[in-house]
Formats: sequence, C-alpha cells, structure tokens
Amino acid sequence: EVKSITTAAVQKLYLDGADAAMMNGKRVLIVDDVISTGESLRALETLVEEVGGNIVGRMAILAEGEAQDRKDIVYLEKLPLFNAKGEIIG
Repeated sequence: EVKSITTAAVQKLYLDGADAAMMNGKRVLIVDDVISTGESLRALETLVEEVGGNIVGRMAILAEGEAQDRKDIVYLEKLPLFNAKGEIIG
C-alpha cells in the first residue's frame, strides 16, 4: 500500500505472477515520473524485493522538495515547490 501526495486514497500496488517471476533474481531499475516524499518509491522497492528482484538504481524525470537532496536517486530536473500565491518556495 502507498499513500501518495497526488492521490487522496491509499493505493495498492500489484504484480501478476508472470511479472513477479520475471523480476526474480534480476537487476531492477525503478523509474518514476516525479519523486517527492518517496512513498511511491518505497512501496515499489518493497514490492520488487518481495518478488526477489535486486534494485540497482532509482531514477525520476523530476525531483520535488527534499527529494532533490537525495543521493540515492538520479533525476533530470528539479521541480520547484510553490506556496498558495504561486510563488516558488523551494
């Protein structure tokens, strides 16, 4: 289960048997569109590890907020944070 800042409800992540079997013993690169709090990333890491995958890297198109300071991810660009007035705060 994952609670994302972009979705109100808790979400469940699933892998079907064929995909799970394909990851077993394999090197896995996790790629996400945006990493912010890291909750989705943590949920994916747990899922991959549960089926026997070996996580070798974490990447994103954009990193938002504190994710920009993480040393365990590679990202293409920073996504600034905005306040209620639409001004960049971080």
